[in-house]
Amino acid sequence: MRRGRIDGYGVKRQEILDAAATLFAKAGYANTKMTDIGRRCHASKSMLYHYFPGKEDLLFELTREHAEGHLTALEEVLSAPLPPRERLRAFAAAWLRRSLASRGRHTVLMYDLKFLPVRQQRMILGLQRRMVERLAELIAEVAPAVREEGNHRPKVLALLLFGMLNWTDTWLDSSGPKSSDEIAERAHRLFLGGIAAER
Repeated sequence: MRRGRIDGYGVKRQEILDAAATLFAKAGYANTKMTDIGRRCHASKSMLYHYFPGKEDLLFELTREHAEGHLTALEEVLSAPLPPRERLRAFAAAWLRRSLASRGRHTVLMYDLKFLPVRQQRMILGLQRRMVERLAELIAEVAPAVREEGNHRPKVLALLLFGMLNWTDTWLDSSGPKSSDEIAERAHRLFLGGIAAER
């Protein structure tokens, strides 16, 4: 058995997830077959089904793990002993770094969630709602006046910031002249400026 491998099947569960993320992101969930995934990570059909009974199970694990990881990272940043504006800056940088490092998974989470059964979609959407709620709480700390127009305004602003950062993930070249941290800093300044202009 090669070092770093587990059990007699010879391929880590994570390698299968990695292969699925790459193929789902490139060709789309509907156009990817389990055999394509097995071929990419050199896993037999029996090996794939040992870990995942079906393609939906693979999709669910990919989206669940990625969403939970994002939420955990968000909670860590938001609980840091920093002023609200610094926590918001740290959030933007951490979110963009993490999204770029797992671009395939991020793409799958954004575009392929609709292929999951409704019950599983609700679980993932619940994690996403929690992210929006937590970011909205921070935005309200940064600019308390946003609560004056109703309780929903911080959530709208949180969704706008998520939209800005998630769209950046689709075009930013990680080997380009601007680092993800520099782009995140620019997004942070634009967002704060936008809030200030509305007050």
